[in-house]
Amino acid sequence: MSAIVAISDRVKGQYYVGLGLVRRRLFGANNERLDLWMDSFNKLEPPARAGVVGFAIAAIAAVVVGAFAVYFVQVANVKTELNDTFRAVHELETLKSTYIVENQKFERLVSMVGKKTRGVAAKPFFEKVAKDLNVKIDGLSEKKVPLSTDNPLSGEMQEVQVDVRFPDISIPRLLNFVIEVEKRGMYFRVNDLTIRGRYGTRLKFDGIAKFRGYDVNG
Repeated sequence: MSAIVAISDRVKGQYYVGLGLVRRRLFGANNERLDLWMDSFNKLEPPARAGVVGFAIAAIAAVVVGAFAVYFVQVANVKTELNDTFRAVHELETLKSTYIVENQKFERLVSMVGKKTRGVAAKPFFEKVAKDLNVKIDGLSEKKVPLSTDNPLSGEMQEVQVDVRFPDISIPRLLNFVIEVEKRGMYFRVNDLTIRGRYGTRLKFDGIAKFRGYDVNG
């Protein structure tokens, strides 16, 4: 409403400024030409006087109509701008709500992974799983790799890559080891599995399991 009032005041101001300019052009700064115009008007014949009066009335009407036209056009523009503003505010509120929900999910995920993995070293963890299952490990390597900058989690955690080598192991025991690692809730998942046959036996193999996990920064 205040915007419409401001437009109304601005149009009125422009109207009076224009009217004052026309008056100074016609009658002079101090109305010194008014007597000249009155004398000239009185010297006209009655039909001419009527024509001048009609022209003056038409001109005034045109000015008034023009002022109202400008006013309503400005008001329509303000209404359009207000509608666009309200729509943008509504969209912003919707995006804000969506952001809050997604950010809460993000924080819960980071907190959940952090509770499970913070302070847990990969090597002792895998060695314990192997001991519990009576599985022999022939070497274990671990490295931490930064996540891609395109990943929203890159600022919160890094990837842990673990390679575990198994000598002379059966397929069921190897699969059981992989399943047990994933069941223990440390967010380690098998990423690749390589199995090679051993000479002289069809029941035992050499295997390499590549696991991927996460470690929260700090």
